[in-house]
Amino acid sequence: MIAEAVLPILEESEIKQFFSMLADNFPYGEIVFDAPSKLGTDFGAWIGVFPQEQRDAMQAALVDAMKDWWEKAQQNQKDAVYDMITALKLPTKPKGKEWADIDAWWNQLSDTETEKAVRGFMTSSSRDFIKWALEDANEITKWDNRITVLDQFPLYRNIPRGSVSADMRQFMDYSDESRIFNIIHLRV
Repeated sequence: MIAEAVLPILEESEIKQFFSMLADNFPYGEIVFDAPSKLGTDFGAWIGVFPQEQRDAMQAALVDAMKDWWEKAQQNQKDAVYDMITALKLPTKPKGKEWADIDAWWNQLSDTETEKAVRGFMTSSSRDFIKWALEDANEITKWDNRITVLDQFPLYRNIPRGSVSADMRQFMDYSDESRIFNIIHLRV
């Protein structure tokens, strides 16, 4: 079984129940999943590894993605994002809840404020959506004696670096050295 980008959004108690259910119903089954470390859940702590040009491109892509999402989102979802934006520790806030208000606010921010907003928003998003982090897969074996760790390794370990940009290689190396994201392979 493969569970990509699923487990981190669950509470630890739900993950424990899930593994126990797997062991009950699929003895000797195997599961491969990704899991962030505590550092991996804090986007703001590691975004600085990117060069400024790449951070600028990421910020522009974030705004484009937000605009596209905003046009399709339900009002309660927009309200939640607006609340996250207004909770940022910045001297100015959007004048209203429409996309035009948020876009106008974004465009008047200084470079420093823009970077602070992106860091704050991504860190806040991570805290709100990523509920589980794992430093070492062996922690899971303490939950149930039927669980065995078959392998755990950094996310980019087996990805060839030759065809990617120097910036991406730097990020991949940093991610693997810091074990920001890991792949875990278990038998239940």
